Order: sequence, then C-alpha cells, then structure tokens
Amino acid sequence: MFPISPTSAAAPAIPAYWIAVHLPRLPLDALQPSWPEPVDAGMSAATSTSARMPASTSASTSADPRPAPHTGTLHQALPVAVIEHERVVLANGPAVALGVRYGMRRGGVQALSADVVQLDRDLAAESALMTSAALALLHFTPAVAIDAEPEAATVMLDVTASLRLFGGHRALCRAIRARVRQLGTFAQIGSGTTAQGAAWLARQPLRKTSRGIVRPARRAVRAARMTRLLDRLPVECLHTLADPEWLEGIGCRTLGQVRRLPRAGLSRRIGTELLARLDQAYGQIASGFAWFEAPPAFAQRMELPGRVESAEGVLAGAQRLLLALSGWLAVQQAGVTRCVLMLEHERYRLGEDTDSTPVPLRLAQPSRDPVHLSKLLREKLDKIRFHAPVGGLALRVEAMEICVPQSDSLFPEPGAEPAELGRLLDTLVARLGRDNVLQPHPQADHRPERANQWAPVDEPPARGTTNGTTSGGAAPPERPLWLLESPLPLRVHKHRPVHEGPLVMLTRPERIEAGWWDGGLATRDYFIAERDDGLRCWVYRERPGHPTRDGQEDGGEYRWFLHGLFA
Repeated sequence: MFPISPTSAAAPAIPAYWIAVHLPRLPLDALQPSWPEPVDAGMSAATSTSARMPASTSASTSADPRPAPHTGTLHQALPVAVIEHERVVLANGPAVALGVRYGMRRGGVQALSADVVQLDRDLAAESALMTSAALALLHFTPAVAIDAEPEAATVMLDVTASLRLFGGHRALCRAIRARVRQLGTFAQIGSGTTAQGAAWLARQPLRKTSRGIVRPARRAVRAARMTRLLDRLPVECLHTLADPEWLEGIGCRTLGQVRRLPRAGLSRRIGTELLARLDQAYGQIASGFAWFEAPPAFAQRMELPGRVESAEGVLAGAQRLLLALSGWLAVQQAGVTRCVLMLEHERYRLGEDTDSTPVPLRLAQPSRDPVHLSKLLREKLDKIRFHAPVGGLALRVEAMEICVPQSDSLFPEPGAEPAELGRLLDTLVARLGRDNVLQPHPQADHRPERANQWAPVDEPPARGTTNGTTSGGAAPPERPLWLLESPLPLRVHKHRPVHEGPLVMLTRPERIEAGWWDGGLATRDYFIAERDDGLRCWVYRERPGHPTRDGQEDGGEYRWFLHGLFA
C-alpha cells in the first residue's frame, strides 16, 4: 500500500507521476557496499529469485568474516554469497561464475569453492540502508515512502511536482540512479502513473532469451502505456498475494490474463487483497500509506564492512551518511554549519569500553551540498593518524541555519555568489586549520591597536562589537591596510617627522583620547602623511604630558610614531 499523492488531490489536471527505486541486491550491499560490477550483468538467477524469498525473523551473525573494503581491481573478483538459514539467498557475479546458486547450502558452497566469502544476512543493516536511501532521496521530493511489503526493498517517490525542476523524467531518473549508486548500492528504477505499478515495473529482472539478455520496459509516462506494460508483467510479481504456480495452473501467466478472470470468483478463491492491489496498480482506486518522515534531529550511524585504517576507506563509508544528511537538510530547508563525524575504533585493540575519534566540521556558510561536505571531510581525514582500526561511523548535526535557495542569473559572474566564497573559506579552514584562517571582528574602542580582534572565520562576532561606522552615521575615517604590531618612533627634524625622508601632512589631525578607564591611556593626534616617493603613512603625535614607554616623563615635547602604511 502506498500514500495518496497530495499533488494529485490538489491539482487533478496534472497527472501523478511516481518513481520506484528497487534495490535488488540489498542483502549483499548492506553488508558489503560499493561492489563495482553491474548488478544486471552479474546477479543472474540469484537476483531474480531473491524477491520471492519470505521475510526472515532473525539473522545470524558470525565472528566477522567480511573482507576489507574494496580498493581496486583485486576486490572486484572476490566472490561473495549471503547466507540465511544455512542457504544462499544472494550471490554476486564472481560467486555465480563459480557455480553458487540460490538455495544452495552453506556446506555446498564451501565444497564448491573455499574462496567464496559467506556473509550471514543482517536484516538490521538492510533496514539501515533503506532508511539511508529514503533520506538521500528526500533531495528530490519530500513525498517519499518505503514499501512495507516483505522483501520489497523499494522506495517510492511522488515526483509529480519535481519533474520540471530536475529537467524531466529521464534526467530525474538518471539523477536518482546516480545518487543511489553513491550510497554503495545498485538501483532498478521503474516509473509510472501509480505507485504500485511503478514498484512492480522496477522489480522486473533481466530476461535471458535466445537473442541474449533483454532489459524489460520499466518506464511509463502515460496511463495507456502503463496499462500495456502492467498487462505484460508475469504473475511472479504477485507472489506475496497469490501462489504464482496456482495462477499458471489456471492459465494465467500475466497480469492482463488475471484481470480478465471473473472478479467474484477470484475473490472467493484467494481473497480481496489481490484485486485491491491490482486496482491500485492500474489507477482504479487510490492507495493509502504513511509517508516517510525525517527525524527531527540528524544522528545516523553505520557499521563499516571491515576494519578500515585509511582516510580513503573512512571517506567511502561516510558518503552514505553525507548523502542522507543532504536529503534531511533539504526537507528542513536548511544547511549545516557544524557537525561531527565520530570514528568508532575497535575496542579490543586498546582494551577500552569506548574509544572514538571526533572529526569536527565547521562551515563559514550553511551548506547541504554532499560534494562540498565530502571535500571538507577529506581534508580533515588526511590529517588524522589512525591509532586503531575504524569499525563504525556516526554523524551528528550540532548546528544548522536556514539555507536560501540559489537563483540563476541572466549574466552570472564567477565568484559573485556568497556560497562560492563560503566554500573557499571552508576548504582553507579544513586544509590550513581553524586558527590560521581569521577574520576581523571590530571592537568598540577608538584605540587602533584595540579596535579589532582576529577570530576564526567561522566564529560569529561577540556581543559588544561594532560594524565600524561612526555614531553619527558618517563614513569612518580612512585607515591603513597595514597596521604595525607596535608603533615605530620617528625622528623629528625642524618640527617635522622623518621616515626615510621628511613627511608631508595630507590631513588635519584626528584626535583620539581613550583608555583612561583601563590604564591604557592614549592621547594622540593622527595624520595621513606622504613621503617623497609617494608612500602614504599613518603617523600620530603624542601630546606632551603622556608617559614615555620606559615610564619616564616626555619633558613637555611632542613625540611622533609611525603606526601604519597605506596600500
């Protein structure tokens, strides 16, 4: 059962459009993600029959026979089989090539080849992967539902209102397929005018014929084509509602033939659920189901497929968390500004109950771009020395802000968007360190050496700071680009300060007298002066009666200092 599309109810003139994302190798990808070979070419019988397996109530665990994450072509040839109740439920391409088949016993696989890695099925890991997929797909539409049918492994998306935004149904399907692939799994995508029909289309496996492998049609934009495609589907897609062998025994091999049976008699024989599901698939009645709801706070955790001791391995696993975070932020219409990735180490190495390494990420501007977040995480991970293998990852959002969507410009200029500057600053902070990328925070103090404090670029100004404007709203006085760390005393010749030559005053004095309340009294007259070579200097004259730097009195004489240089 699937939800009623709110788009259809609000705007009947716009036909509903659904995309179903089926994960045919979910039991395998939940344990060993990112297998490089295409699932359609490599899964053969194991994939096509796994959809008819009953749901398991428990999954056994082993001592961790899982191989390390893939790092190259060597891993592509590693044969793997997923075992449940001592029988094979799924095998990858290399295992199928060795003769591993669906239903084979564990001992038979071992006798066939000792090279086959046997992984016990983990239903909790499969549920976590389905949740991550649903969160990641929230990037495309907030109307997401997970098919609760046993062994369905399907996520449904009502994209009626998203088609034009993402460039049409073909471009949208390509984008969805690419995002699911980044999660470390493979997707079969079906689309159509009903949720149930799109789900059945998505689950159709490849067919072997005398002419080779045939890819079934899984896309229907109009209701008429949807009806034709559904009529040709085999009755195996009804395996949770009726026995396919019984239907074939009465001469029904396709859904179209089942629909032509007398409804009253069919209802008495197998119940009303089958007819109701058919009516939903063909759009004759509406479906009802609860939408997938994103959690109020983002805190996701995942187990890595093996012991990881490198930044590349951690980053590959973290992609799933970052994509889920991106979808969650899209629903919140926000961007993350501060989050933490926890690297959970294996405890037996250190003999500690808990051991983890935090990897904090701070952003100058809110972002939900998984590519940008991945780049920042890579910079952080490259600086970490792994003192123990990493067995799990946990990502937690600590702060976020409303993210204003970007709008296209008729004549865009490179670097004109604030987000581009924010990404640059984030990259610099991740690469150079937070204490090495600073921004000025003006202070409410007239003394130049105390009028500013340098703070990390991702740190907001503290209370009591000023924006640099005068109290009357006039433009602030001109200030030099380079302020000396400590004023340089100047020699005086004929009552004029000298700095590699006599200085000519260009402005009237700007009087500053402040600091009497904190013991740092400053009584100065500032001038903009120019040397013979055209260099402009910022100098000040300390009025008589001010103590000298060594604590002695000035003797009633003016003293001159160089405090800054203009560009």
